[in-house]
Amino acid sequence: MLKIYHSQGARSLRVLWLCEEMGVPYETAEASFFKPSEEFSVINPLRTVPAMQDGDVRMIESVAMMLYIMAKYGPTDLEVKPSEPGYSDYLQYLIFGEAGLAAYGNPLVATRFLAPAEQKQNFTADYLKGAILKRLEFVGERLGGKPYVAANRFTAADISIAYIATGAKFAGIEDEIPATVKAYVANLQQRPAFQRAAAVK
Repeated sequence: MLKIYHSQGARSLRVLWLCEEMGVPYETAEASFFKPSEEFSVINPLRTVPAMQDGDVRMIESVAMMLYIMAKYGPTDLEVKPSEPGYSDYLQYLIFGEAGLAAYGNPLVATRFLAPAEQKQNFTADYLKGAILKRLEFVGERLGGKPYVAANRFTAADISIAYIATGAKFAGIEDEIPATVKAYVANLQQRPAFQRAAAVK
């Protein structure tokens, strides 16, 4: 069974959500940023969340975990095949959810919570905030009122992108998310699988 090292609100939410959508059994173990257990530190020496163990397989990147789970435990409609329309959009937004959006949030969150008071507002923090919001506007324009980012259906790319709403809370920019993206995420969060995943502590 998959073992997912999880902290509520962390990127592990993506992995749990995917498993809930697919009906893939999993168990969770606590993964603390500040007081990591010895077990978690062995699985992921970087102490970043999430981490995942599947037998001898160990992984620490949430989107890579999603790709692994879909390939090993699929087939699933959450994955778009190369022969399907929308495949390139699916790949782009699956990766964009992390590389183009959430990754910018890491230093912003660290600055907000860990920097000395006189350094919390600086050029870099302002740049990161602006970069995230610019990219969210890009997503909103891409959606153009549509409910999904690729292939005219709900896919793993939507799970990847939608995480930014959770990340934005930690970054302190939740209220600045474009309205189109807020509506898109709110619709996705009505899915029972998301609600089950979000409730896992």
